[in-house]
Amino acid sequence: LGSCYGSCGPSSARPGMGGSGDDANVPRNKEGQAIYGIDFPDISVRDTVRLQLIMLKNELKINSIKCVIGGSFGGMQTMEYCVMAGATRPDMGQSRMMMGCNGGSGGTVMMNNNNRNDAPPPAVPYGLGEFTTRRNGRIEPFVRSAVPIACGARHTAWQIAISETQRQAVYADPKWNNGRIDPQDPPHAGLSVARQIGMVSYRTPLGYHQKFGRALTDESGPSYGSRAPWQVKSYLEYQGKKFLDRFDPVTYVKLTEQMDSHDVSRSRGTMEEVLSHVEIPVCVLGIDSDILYPLREQEEIATWLPNGELKIIHSDAGHDGFLLEQDQVAAHIKSFLYSHD
Repeated sequence: LGSCYGSCGPSSARPGMGGSGDDANVPRNKEGQAIYGIDFPDISVRDTVRLQLIMLKNELKINSIKCVIGGSFGGMQTMEYCVMAGATRPDMGQSRMMMGCNGGSGGTVMMNNNNRNDAPPPAVPYGLGEFTTRRNGRIEPFVRSAVPIACGARHTAWQIAISETQRQAVYADPKWNNGRIDPQDPPHAGLSVARQIGMVSYRTPLGYHQKFGRALTDESGPSYGSRAPWQVKSYLEYQGKKFLDRFDPVTYVKLTEQMDSHDVSRSRGTMEEVLSHVEIPVCVLGIDSDILYPLREQEEIATWLPNGELKIIHSDAGHDGFLLEQDQVAAHIKSFLYSHD
């Protein structure tokens, strides 16, 4: 949700907007259709996962999911799957006595220490253990296992800062126009720089040294200065340009904001409390050289999860190791899947 590759996003056709004369300020695609653009609502990772769960359970009528696997942004979604569909609903009567069942609804009648039963029970933290299924004659989590890769339980100030520098690169492009961009003439220069910033954060100093060193694309050119043809410069410019065919600037900004929303404890309690309710087995994969999502974040997740285990990917590639070290990643996932129903 919110991507140019998903169900709906800023570049999607906007319902209720008709012909080109309806509103001259509404952005339109090449076919003349009105699109959301910057007016696309703010979306959280939690929103995206909830939509997926509703689709899987209610629309596709899937009874149970063996395993949810995702890396980076997909890892954030995997963590939400753990909380929303791999957890038990908490006992909200910590300060009250459970007195019985409230009809067939599955609710409970609580009594506090003053023997009053007229106060409503506290609400269950949003989405925690919400999606369940009946399996083997029991009510169980809808998701049976999970493998979050190269992510944390929340986006930290470090990660938000890196996202913000990318957004600022887009904002600095005069064609951004406070988000009211012309889809036929978008702020590509800013988006290209944003992507280049991201490409640096996905790797490591050692990885860049091993790949590029101080090599030049043209040894006859200047060896320093503004015209020096550094190989690393050429690489970044190429990656920035290639990205323009895959993403639009508004979607990129909105998706980085969605990533910054990631916090499985938000409005649910402390992180340790929330993850303590996740009962399914979870294999957490971390990369020992990841500077974007440091290994300590995966160590924390594995520690807080009652049935969590940590596996380490050894790589000099940094965050991109989850894509480049396929043999290691696949081996850990395969072993985990064979070990759990």
